[in-house]
Amino acid sequence: MFQLLLSAYSTISIHDTALFLGMNEDDATNYVLQQGWTVDHASKMLTVKKQPIVTEQKLDPSKLQRLTEYVFHLEH
Repeated sequence: MFQLLLSAYSTISIHDTALFLGMNEDDATNYVLQQGWTVDHASKMLTVKKQPIVTEQKLDPSKLQRLTEYVFHLEH
């Protein structure tokens, strides 16, 4: 559920966060603060800290070979 909150919200109320995570408001606030989120106590809103997207590039040697042959063919 925490991952869904990360992807769906940029800000969310403490109350809603607690409901989604199945915790009381204090526990939910402490949990998300440990994850790097920030809290505005005046408005009782949390600002979500987006995690960087890590993409893995998989290199298939046969595709690289075909691309090389294609480029070589175009150049000659």
